[in-house]
Amino acid sequence: MKKKTTLCILFRDETVEIVYIDRSMLGAQIKCMEQLPRDEEVYDAVAERLRTIEKTPGRVLLCLPRDMVMQRTLRYPAMAPAEIANMIQFEASRHVPLPESDRVLGWSSVLSPDQKQVMINLLASREADVRALMARFEEVGVPVDEVVPFSAAVYPVLGNKPTLLVISDKQSVELCFYGEGQLQDSQVLPVNAPGFSSERLVTAARQMAAKHKSWLGMEGVERVIMTGPQPLEIDLETAFGLRVQPLALPELFAAVDHPLVDALAASSAELPPELSLIENADRKVPVSKRTILVASLCTLLAVEVVAWTGIKVSAPAMQRKQVAEEIANLRRRAAPIQRMKDKNREMRKQLYRLDEICSQHVSAMQILGELSELLPANTYLQQASFRGQTLNLRGLSMEPDRLPELLLASPDIDAISRSDIGKKEGDYQSFNISVTMGTFDEDTDI
Repeated sequence: MKKKTTLCILFRDETVEIVYIDRSMLGAQIKCMEQLPRDEEVYDAVAERLRTIEKTPGRVLLCLPRDMVMQRTLRYPAMAPAEIANMIQFEASRHVPLPESDRVLGWSSVLSPDQKQVMINLLASREADVRALMARFEEVGVPVDEVVPFSAAVYPVLGNKPTLLVISDKQSVELCFYGEGQLQDSQVLPVNAPGFSSERLVTAARQMAAKHKSWLGMEGVERVIMTGPQPLEIDLETAFGLRVQPLALPELFAAVDHPLVDALAASSAELPPELSLIENADRKVPVSKRTILVASLCTLLAVEVVAWTGIKVSAPAMQRKQVAEEIANLRRRAAPIQRMKDKNREMRKQLYRLDEICSQHVSAMQILGELSELLPANTYLQQASFRGQTLNLRGLSMEPDRLPELLLASPDIDAISRSDIGKKEGDYQSFNISVTMGTFDEDTDI
């Protein structure tokens, strides 16, 4: 039930909290937040606040006093929602000690985590009491759309994990237990009752947790929250081993520093329509003159923005289209030149590759030039042949023993594979040497 404007009226023992929230494109805004004394003038005071705002809320949530509503949590096998609606009237006769002619019922249901059971939170109140309270507001022009107690209004916020909520007020303290997406149990303890003490509250809270031990498991209660206008001194931190924390503001109003946290939390929660103790009238909210004026100005501004954007966008679009056509025509005319440029680019790549190959290649003349530098002056080559990587040298030398050492000094010669020295004829001896070349790859006879 999402409404743009929400008014929450929360009854306390001695005060009434009202919160008016307006949701717009700028986000949620608090139009009114006030605490009024609970007396006969509170109805006129609420109506006066609405007249000051000059805007009828689309949703009015009335949180009844806790002594007007009783709550029961029931578990049944999983069933369809239509079957729950038909069954709830019969089950109320068993669990609600009110005559059928003077009772109103509200309920919310959620499936258990194993999908085998449905948990039903049943609310009941006297119809005469609810209608009387609604009539007082309707007499002064304040419509009422939903009627629930505060403990049931915040169950969507607190039911995400096992939570104990302690609501302290001037005349009573209410213990509420949440978990598995539902309000599981609640208990009201009057402050003036005989035997009331902080120890009695701790015992009641422990008994409530023990009652639901079947689905709590070993982890137990995970969160303890205290709220309400009356400060309460109770040692729940020792009882549950948890740090007691106050009720948190909704995320939309995290930056608001105001004590009316309960009313903000209740007005921000989305409740199922079956939970309300009255039927939703689906009333039409009148549109205020201010809203019509703002909407007209926004419409006019939107038309101007659209027209300005259309002019600004269409003119450059036409220019871009003309430029694109000229570019396409120019590319068609320059296509032959582009093909020639591509051929030249490919040829340059081939030339660069040929230069690299030439720079890495060692020719026969280079080998002979290096041999002439390596061999001594008293050595003469008669024959030199290249086969694969092998260079064969044959000739005459006065110092044949030094030739292998001199040849290995060349960086192009890897190893001596053969070295034969022949007979001495005069001052010279014949030699036949084979060496392995590292870079030469041609077959040549010299």
